[in-house]
Amino acid sequence: MENLFKTFFAQYSINAMEIMPESHHSHPWEGNRAESFVHSMEKLVKYRYRPFAKQIRKAIERFGKTENSEILDIGCGPGLLLFEIKKLIPSINLMGLDSSEAMLAIANKKAKENHLEFLDLRQGSAESMPFEDTSIDIVTCLSSLHDFKEAKTTLREVYRVLRDEGLFILKDKNASYPKWKMRIQFVPLLFRIGYKRTARYFKSRELWFGANKVKDWMKEIGFLIQKLENKKDYVIIGKK
Repeated sequence: MENLFKTFFAQYSINAMEIMPESHHSHPWEGNRAESFVHSMEKLVKYRYRPFAKQIRKAIERFGKTENSEILDIGCGPGLLLFEIKKLIPSINLMGLDSSEAMLAIANKKAKENHLEFLDLRQGSAESMPFEDTSIDIVTCLSSLHDFKEAKTTLREVYRVLRDEGLFILKDKNASYPKWKMRIQFVPLLFRIGYKRTARYFKSRELWFGANKVKDWMKEIGFLIQKLENKKDYVIIGKK
C-alpha cells in the first residue's frame, strides 16, 4: 500500500492533465459513459448526496423557507441529489437543470422506476438559465461550479433567478484546502471508488476554486453570505 501511495502521488505531481479530458468544461455524458458514471455515483449516495441534502434541509429550517418552496438544482446530472432532498422533504417542489440530455434521460428513468415522478427537468446552460427573473426560492449546486465554463456568469444567473430573500446553497471542492490533508483522503477514496476515479479526483484540483474566492465573487454580485464552511469541500450559503 505504501508503494501504491507513493506511485500515485508521483504521477499526480508530474502531469495533472494526463487523465483529464481535452476540455475540463466539456462532459460528453452519452451512452455507456453516462451509464458508467451514474453507476459509480450511486455508490456514493450516502457519502456525497445524502449529507448535502441534510444540509439543505437544515438551511430551509434555519432561514424560514417553507417545505413547499421550490428548489432548482443546477448541474443536477442523474438527479441523485434531488431524490435525496425529496426523501427528506416530501412536499418540496423540485427542478433540475443540466446540459446533458443523456443525464436527464437517466434522471427521468430513475424517477419513474422509484415512483418519484415529481421532477421538472430541463436541459440548458447554467450560464444562461431558461428561467425568469426572481422565480426560484432556492438554488443548489453540488460539485459543479468548477465545471461550468464561466463560474462568475453562473453566479450572476443564480442571483438573477432567485426571488428576494432566496437562498443559494453551494458545495464544491476547495482549492485552498491543504494538499497534505487531501492526501489523507487517498486510501478511503481508493477503496470507495477505485484507482482511476481517485486519480481523476485528485488531478482535477487545478480546476477547483478556493472557498474565499467564491465567497468574494458572490459578495461582489450582491449575495449576503450567511455561512462559509471552509473544509475539503466548502459550503457557502448566500441570500439575495
